[in-house]
Amino acid sequence: MEYARFIDEVKKIDFIGSEERADSLVKGVLGILASSVDEDTARKFTERLPEPLTFEKLRGHQARPVEITIEEFFSEIGAQFKISPDEAKAAVDAVFHLVKEAVGAHTLSEVEYSMPPDVAEELEAA
Repeated sequence: MEYARFIDEVKKIDFIGSEERADSLVKGVLGILASSVDEDTARKFTERLPEPLTFEKLRGHQARPVEITIEEFFSEIGAQFKISPDEAKAAVDAVFHLVKEAVGAHTLSEVEYSMPPDVAEELEAA
C-alpha cells in the first residue's frame, strides 16, 4: 500500500481536512503503536509499512512505557491534535484500519500479541 493512500483516507475525516494534518495524525498514531510493543515487533511491523513510516521515524526518538491503555492512546491523540475523545477514537480507528490492510494478517497477529490487550482489541475491531 502506498503512503498516499494513508493520507487520502485520513484526509477524508471531516475534522482532519488537510494533507499536512493527515500526515501528522498517521505518524502520531503509528508512533504510539510502534512504541507500545517491544523493539523486535516494532521493527517487523514497520518493515511492512510504506515509506516514510520507518522504525526510526515512528519509534526511534520515543520513550514510552509498553503498557498504554486504549483510553490513554485516545487521550494522547486527542491532546496532540486538539480533538475530542470521540474524534480521537475515529481517527485512530481509521489509521488502524489502513494498517491492517498494509501489514497483512500474519504480521498483525504478531503485533497484537505483543501489545496491551485493549489496544490489540481496538486494532482488531478497526
